[in-house]
Amino acid sequence: MSVQRRSVDVEEVRARHPLADVVAAAGIELHQRGHGYVGCCPFHDDATPSFSVDGVPDRFHCFGCGASGDVIDFVCRTRNLGFLEAVAELDGDRYRERSLSVLRPRHHLRAVPQSAIADIATSRAFEINQLAWEHFATPVGAGFATHYLQHRRGIDLEPLTRAFGGQIFVGHATHGWSSLTDHLRSQGVDDDELLGMDLAMRTRGSRLIDTYRNRLIIPITNDRNQIRGFIGRDISGHPAAPKYRNPTHTPVFDKSQVLYRPTRHALSPDAQVLVVEGALDALAVAAAAAAVEASSRVAVCSTNGVAVSPTQVDQVLAMTHRPPRIAFDGDPAGQHGTTRWLDAACIERRAPVLVSRLPSGADPADWLAARGPNGLGDLFARPSNAHDPEVPHTVVPGRQLIQLLLDRVDDPIRDAVDTIAALAAQLPPTERAQLLRDSTSEMTRHGWNPRDAYAKALEDAMRRPPTAVRATPFIPVTPSLI
Repeated sequence: MSVQRRSVDVEEVRARHPLADVVAAAGIELHQRGHGYVGCCPFHDDATPSFSVDGVPDRFHCFGCGASGDVIDFVCRTRNLGFLEAVAELDGDRYRERSLSVLRPRHHLRAVPQSAIADIATSRAFEINQLAWEHFATPVGAGFATHYLQHRRGIDLEPLTRAFGGQIFVGHATHGWSSLTDHLRSQGVDDDELLGMDLAMRTRGSRLIDTYRNRLIIPITNDRNQIRGFIGRDISGHPAAPKYRNPTHTPVFDKSQVLYRPTRHALSPDAQVLVVEGALDALAVAAAAAAVEASSRVAVCSTNGVAVSPTQVDQVLAMTHRPPRIAFDGDPAGQHGTTRWLDAACIERRAPVLVSRLPSGADPADWLAARGPNGLGDLFARPSNAHDPEVPHTVVPGRQLIQLLLDRVDDPIRDAVDTIAALAAQLPPTERAQLLRDSTSEMTRHGWNPRDAYAKALEDAMRRPPTAVRATPFIPVTPSLI
C-alpha cells in the first residue's frame, strides 16, 4: 500500500477512534466487565474471553497469548500493517467510508458444545489420565507449581513431599493452546477420547485445544492411587477466568461422588477429619500437618466447592470414628456450605459434626500462610462458646441445627428432641453438654420450650438407651490436635 506522506497528529487520531469501538466494529463481541470490556481474542484460537479492552484505559491485553497495545497496534495486527499504514487507515477518508469492516479478523473461534461422551473403558480412562498427569507433572511443571504455591500462596509442600516419599502433589498446565492435546495424540489418544475425558475442547473451527491452560493442576485420586480427574486452579489473574476448573462428567469422574484428598494413608486412632472448601485449602492443611509431623492424625478432604452429596458425607464419616470438622471459608458462600453439611450429616444421617469457624473473609490456606504450620492447632481447637473473632474457633452447632430443624419440621419439639438426642449420645461429655445447652437455649428463643417442655423431653430422651446410629461410638475429643 502506498502511504501519502503528510503531517498527522497521532494522538489526535487515537483520540478520534476509541479502542472499544474499533474492536467491536472488527466483529469481536465485547461484554462489559468492571471499567472495561472482555471478549475472545482475535489473535489466537480463543475459546474463552481472555481479551481485555480498556481495563487499562485505551489499551488492550490478551491474558492468553499476551498480545497488547493501543488502537494503532490493534489495526497493525488485524490488518498486517506497519505503524504509518495503520495510522493512515485510521485517519483517511477512505477508511471512514468503509467504516471498520476492513478490520474483520481473519479468525474468531469459540468453543462449541461437545457431542456425546466417548465410550471409554474405565481402565483406558485411568490410563489416559495418567498420561496427562505425566505431562503436567514434569520436573519443570512440578517445580513451577511448587515454587508458585510457596511464594505466591505461602504453601510449602516440601515437608509433605518429603513425608510421602517424593510424591508430586501439583503440576502445571502452560498457557499453550494445544500442548496437552499434542502430547496425548503422540501417545495414541484419539480425539474422541480427549473430548470424552474432558482434556480438550473443540473450537468452532473444529480444532481441538486444551481444556486446562495456565493453571495449577491437582490430581484427584481413588484409594488405588488411580487418577479420576484434575482440578485446575487459575493463576492468570484474569477476571473472567473461573478460579477452579473441575472436570465434567467422565467415565471415571462424577463430582458428586468423589472427594479430593491430598494423601491417602493409615490414620492413628485419634485422627481427625477436616473438610475444607477448596483444593488449595486441603493442600495447605496437609502440608502444615506434615511440617509438624502430624500427618497420621490429620485427614483433610475437599468437596471442591460448597455443595455436598450423600455419597460424600458417607465417605467422610467412614474415615474415622471422631466427629468430622467443617472448616469452610469465612464468607457467605462458606457459611451456606456449612449449613448444607449440617443438613446432610447431622439431620439426614444423625451423625455429629463440629464446625471450625474462620475469621470473616479468611480460608484455611490464608490462615496457615499467615500463622505457619503451628496455626493448624487453631483449626482443631476444642469447642468453646468464648472466642476471638480474629481467630478460628470450634463450635458444636446446636443453635444452627435448631434453626435448620424449625424451618422444615412439622412437630418442632418432637423432631428436635429426636435429632439432638441422637447426636448428643455420640459425643463426649463436654461437647454433649454444650449441644444440649445450646439447643435448649435456641428452642427457648424461638418459643418452643414453654414450661420447659423441650428441656424435659430432651432430658427424658437422653435417659433412654441410644438408638444405634453408628457401628462404633466416637472416641473423646482431645483438647488440641497439635
